[in-house]
Amino acid sequence: NNKTYFKPWETIFEGNPQQILDRREAASLPPLLIMQGALDDNVLPAVQEKFAASYRAAGGDCELHVFEGCEHEWVAKPGPQTDRAHEMVKAFIARNLARRRAS
Repeated sequence: NNKTYFKPWETIFEGNPQQILDRREAASLPPLLIMQGALDDNVLPAVQEKFAASYRAAGGDCELHVFEGCEHEWVAKPGPQTDRAHEMVKAFIARNLARRRAS
């Protein structure tokens, strides 16, 4: 339970990534890949869209991919969308490792 872990409760906001960006705090901004289910009602797509925009505005490299017809835990279920996501993750890692090696 979050209220047990975060005491006082307000400390939960100190480490909230969106709020860190909103406060314009200095932060490490490694390349980021976000995969979002379009039907997610736990973490709404609009929340991820705002975060991705804030991350980019702060100078970070952020890829956001919204998967149509997918809910919150879609990536844990076998299927073509999950296979596609796995390939995207592998490509993302390979791309970023290559960039790092080249620099």
